[in-house]
Parts: sequence; structure tokens; C-alpha cells
Amino acid sequence: MKWLKRVLIALVLLVVLAGVLAVYLIATFDPNAYKDRISAVVKEQTGRDLVIEGEIGLSLFPWLGLSLGETWLSNAEGFADEPFARIGEVELSVALMPLLRRELQVQRIRLVGLNLNLERDAQGRSNWDDLVAEAEADGREDRERHEGAGEGPGLKDLDIGGVEILDARVSWRDAQAGTALRVDPLNLELGRIRLGVETPLSLSLTLIQEDPALRASVDLNALVNVDLGAQRYALRRLVARLQAEGEALPRAMEAKLEADVAVNLAEDVASLERLTLESLGVQLVGLVRVNNLTGEKPVATGELRSNTFSVRELLTKLGEAAPETADPEVLKKVAVDLAFEANAEAASLSQLLIQLDDTRLRGNARVSNFERPAIRAELDVDRINLDRYLPPPAEETAPRPDAPAREGWPDDPIDLPVEMLRSLNLNAQLTIGEMIINRLNLARISLTLTARDGLVEVKPLTANLYNGSVEALMSLDVRGDTPRYSFEPRLQGVQIGPLLDDMTEGKGKLAGTTQLNARITTRGNSVKQMVSALNGDGRFEFANGAVKGLNIAQIIRDAEARFRGRTVERSDEPNQTDFSELRGSFTIANGVVTNNDLAASSPLLRVRGQGTADLPREQLDYRVDTTLVATLEGQGGRSLDDLRGVNLPIRIRGSFSDPSFSLDLKPILEGRVREEVERKIEEQVTPRIEERREDIEQQLRDRLPRLPGLR
Repeated sequence: MKWLKRVLIALVLLVVLAGVLAVYLIATFDPNAYKDRISAVVKEQTGRDLVIEGEIGLSLFPWLGLSLGETWLSNAEGFADEPFARIGEVELSVALMPLLRRELQVQRIRLVGLNLNLERDAQGRSNWDDLVAEAEADGREDRERHEGAGEGPGLKDLDIGGVEILDARVSWRDAQAGTALRVDPLNLELGRIRLGVETPLSLSLTLIQEDPALRASVDLNALVNVDLGAQRYALRRLVARLQAEGEALPRAMEAKLEADVAVNLAEDVASLERLTLESLGVQLVGLVRVNNLTGEKPVATGELRSNTFSVRELLTKLGEAAPETADPEVLKKVAVDLAFEANAEAASLSQLLIQLDDTRLRGNARVSNFERPAIRAELDVDRINLDRYLPPPAEETAPRPDAPAREGWPDDPIDLPVEMLRSLNLNAQLTIGEMIINRLNLARISLTLTARDGLVEVKPLTANLYNGSVEALMSLDVRGDTPRYSFEPRLQGVQIGPLLDDMTEGKGKLAGTTQLNARITTRGNSVKQMVSALNGDGRFEFANGAVKGLNIAQIIRDAEARFRGRTVERSDEPNQTDFSELRGSFTIANGVVTNNDLAASSPLLRVRGQGTADLPREQLDYRVDTTLVATLEGQGGRSLDDLRGVNLPIRIRGSFSDPSFSLDLKPILEGRVREEVERKIEEQVTPRIEERREDIEQQLRDRLPRLPGLR
């Protein structure tokens, strides 16, 4: 056992010798004597000045400790005169013996008063480019040296007693973008850091922007887990609170974020789970995952779901006025549920659910080529009443006597987003179960909307409309200087009466089952220009209907009574003209609609019509040739059998708002009187004259022999 005793004595002597040596070195070595040498080396390596104004403190055993007082590093050449970086105080203590086992044990890292100035000039050059280039060169040399020696430079273990950064400031000025930001102050505190073990993190900072003025404060707490061996990093139970105000925001805002953040470099994946974001009464929950994290094409996928919130309240909190709508209760129940996928080249919504008040929307969308986005989308709506979301109707007020009347169509320019439409690349399909718009009721709506290089097309649009169907093609062309429009509707079996009544609040002028085909084009930058440029043609047919506001039978009775000096008779029948069939065609040339083949028939009348409607001038000039084929008796008036079979021309002239109807029976009735007189003469007077003539002739014969000289 003597040998063991000797070994122990030798070890004790070595420890005592090492302690004496350490005390000697600490007592005799002055690191402050090397300030100039350190500054010279930095100057030689970086070309920058390193000035150590404070004291350098050093301890060797059992902790290798370093403390550094006020120190600053000059800025890069060509940038501001202020230092690139300045520190007030740095303290670092590392256990010496574990370093020999490639284990890093740090007692504490403390940094106080960091001031970092980052800049980019107008040419895009940054004031840290030279330092990064030098560091990358040194890193390559270290890697090559380790690889050549076949050594692994990684640490086997890491143990840091804590990290503390106090009263730090970071400024950023970008002359190229014209922005200026600073973080003032920034404070960070980390607990004990060990590989694979969670430690608490606390971070607070204030971000200040100069133009436009913005001030945002962030407080963050989380549990940090670093596992270098497994290449896993995590922030669990992350809670971040944001408060912001300034000119860049409509009002002061607050937000709260909760999540679990994980990065797994071994699998090249990052995830954001248990995500909850709350602000202004809106809450989003979900998860986000990024695959191929460090690759050339990382892909993010995720799901997000909102609570049910009020858009009106959200706008109010943002300092914006809620839109005025016909129904003030809309926009109070909104919720969103979506699943997405995105990479550097495209983004898609594989699932989109939106609850808008009583309406449910489902769909998907994809955007590719972000530089010139190509959008593809499908949307299905169960039912929606768009009239509820339109502005409330304006109150009708009687015009002032001195108020000028409206002169023609509005000529105010229509401000179309031409550049946006020209850049739009869109292919969208929309289906709607039921829809009300401008009081029109439509069902089973389907349309395809495409846009490319300034040509926007809807083809086709199909829908069920008032017991019939509609199919239409529409387009807007802004490829030239003047927008062009086209519209090709086709109506089959539509009840036009209820349709027009709903559109005009019961003021429709036509009823019947409708068949219509038309092709209409126009161009212009205002309503007036478009009305004057209307061109097209079409055909129409109405069955078992009526023309409201025009009672041809009453017009005939009134004209006949006035001609004969009789009292005009009034009836309780509707002010309309019923027909069993009405058909015709029309052409439009520069806003003037011409119809020359109107034909209508009913048990009472046969009607032919021709004329024009001058839309730019808002004037009518139309002639309706009417023939009675049955008595008017039983139609609310006396029989007019004497007019049966006679062509009765009715002229409709004047403005759209106040047309006049006229029927001149004088020449017609005068002709019928002459015919009647001639007939009476023929039937009654002529036979009597003939009889009288014969009597006179006989009397003359009887008298002839009595005359002297006659035999």
C-alpha cells in the first residue's frame, strides 16, 4: 500500500503546485497591459478601431473568468461616425477543467448596455459586410483544419448557469428603403441552460419607428429546450403580448400570442402548435408546420379557425366606421375556418369555410407565380340576400321648385381599376343555391369568371329565374384605352311580371311568360358614353301577359266619346292591355332602339307596332296599329261595333318619364259616317226615288194625249 500512499502524496503536491501557480499568475498577470495589443490585432484583422476604455478583469481557476468594461468598435468606412457597437459591461465565467473533456460549463453570461448600430447605404451595402466575410473565412479555415485532422469540434455537454442582457439598444437605418427603426430597450434573461432540459426565457423590447411614427412593446415568456445532439430546439408554453400605437395604426392595439414552437433539424421540420392569437375581439386557433425547412423549397401547411366575431365591432375598434347597410344586423356573425399550404412559388387554401350571418360559404383557392399571380378558385354559397348588405335606400325628397332638372345621363367618369384588371389572371367558379339582389330572386346560380390580360369574362352564367331560366355571357375588355362591354342574355319561360315588379317595387310595365335572346355591346368611360354607344339586336316573345299602364280599349272608348260629344266613361278594369301573345325583334344603333315588327293578339285586339326609343335623348316615338276583333261590351264600356275591323293608330310620344298617348278618331269616324250615309241612301232613298220617278213618268204619259196637237 506504500505505492498508493506515495501516489496520493504526489497528487496533493501537484494540486498545491497548481494552486500556487494559479495564484502567482493572477497576482502577476495584468491583462490591461495588453489593451493596445488587442486593439492592434483587431485593426489588423478588420480595419476597424477597437477602443477598450474600461478595465479588463481575468480569473483562471477553477473558473476561467473574463470581465470587460466600456468598449466600442468603430463603424465601417463610408458610414456614420458613431461606433458600430458599444458595450458597457460584459461578464463571462467558464469552468476550466470540463473544457478538457469538451464540456462547456458557464457560470454566467452577463451583458449590460449593448448599443448596436446597423446601416445600409443607398447602394445596398451594409456596415457589417466586412465582418461577416472575415468570420466566414475564419469558419472555413476551422472546418478544414478539423476535417483534415479527422476531429469532431462539437461539444459533448453544455451547462450555462444563466444569460442576462440588460438595457440593450439596436438601431437600423436603411437609406435604400428610406426606413429607420430602433429597439430601445431590449432585455433578455435565460435560466440555467443544459442540453435537453427546459429553462425559462423572458424577453422584453420596445420597437420604435420614426416615419410613420410607430411604437410597439413586446413581452415574451417561454420554456426553452436545446438538444444539440438530437438537433431539436423548442419554445414551449410561449406567451407573447404586444402593445402598439402610432400614426401607422388607426388606434392603439393589443394582441396576445400563445404557442408551442419546435424545430427538428434532423427531420428538417419546424412546427407551431397550440397556436392562439387574440386581438380586437378576434381569436385564431390552429397549427402550422414547415417541411423541408433548410432546403431550397420549404413548404408550410396549417389549419386556422376563428371565433364568431362582429365585423362591425372590429371596424369600430380599428377606428373605422362600419358600412351603412340596409339591414343594420348584418356583419355581426362572422367565422372563418381554413386549411392552407404555401411555398415560395404558390399558396393554396384546400379548405375554406366562412360563416357570414345566415350564409355559409365553402370553397378552395390557389395562387401561383407571386410576381404575376395566377388565381384559381371555387366557391359554393348556400343562400344569401345581398340587398341586406347594400347601402340603405336614399330618402326621397320633393325637389325644390328652383332645383335644376336632371339633364341627360350622368357623365361622371367611372373609375375602373384598369391596371389591376390588366394584371389579373383569374379562373373562378361560383355556385349559389339562392340569392336575392336588387329584390330579384334567383336560384341554382352557376358561373365561371375568367380574367386574363385585361379581358374579364363571365361565361356562362346560368340560373333559375321566376319559374324559368336565364343564361348569359358577359365581358369587360380594358385592353384598350376605352373599356368595352358585352352582354348576351337568354331567357326561357321567365315570368316577366314578378321579375319587373321586384326590380321596380311594383312598377313593372309588362307581364307574361318570356322568351328572350339578345346581344348587346357598348363602350365608354361614363354612363352617358355607354348609353350613346349601345349597339345590338334581339328577339322577344311574351305569352299570356299584359302591357301595364296602357289600356288600348279605354283609349279607344275615350277618343270615340270625345268625338261624339259624349261623356267619357270610366271603368274599374285594370289600366293594362291583356294579350295572349306578343312578339317582335329589335335593333340598337348608337343608343337608339328600333322595333318594326311588334305583333300582339288577344280575344279583343290585334296589334301591330313600330317605332323607336332614343335612349340618349330619353324620347319615345312609337305607333301602335290596333284592330278590334270583338266588342268592347263587357270590357268595362259600351259596344263599339262600328269600329270593329278598322285600323286604329295610337301614337306614343314624349319622354320616358312622361309619355303621351293619342288616338285621332275623327278621320276614321268621318269616313264611317260617309259610308253609312251612302249605304242609307242606297238602301232607302234610291228605291224611293226610283219609285217616284216611275210614277211621274206614268203621270206624264197619261197627260200627253190631252195636249193640243198631240195624238
